[in-house]
Amino acid sequence: MTILNIEEAAKFLGKTPAALRNGYKRWGIPHFRLGGQIKFTLEALQTWVEKRMLYHSEVAEGLAPHEPGRRGRRPASS
Repeated sequence: MTILNIEEAAKFLGKTPAALRNGYKRWGIPHFRLGGQIKFTLEALQTWVEKRMLYHSEVAEGLAPHEPGRRGRRPASS
């Protein structure tokens, strides 16, 4: 098991550390805390990425309705 800090995980995911720090909960990225710091395992990140790749290929083929966790547009206020 390989444990990554926020900078290492951000590099793996192609994000900035600030973006990952602000979005990891919202995006559903598997994580844990160790000594008050956010940590990730490489194996869990790889699995998370694989699931998202599979889901997006299903969306492209019309097999999945929409991306989970995405909000629709708000109705225009009058």
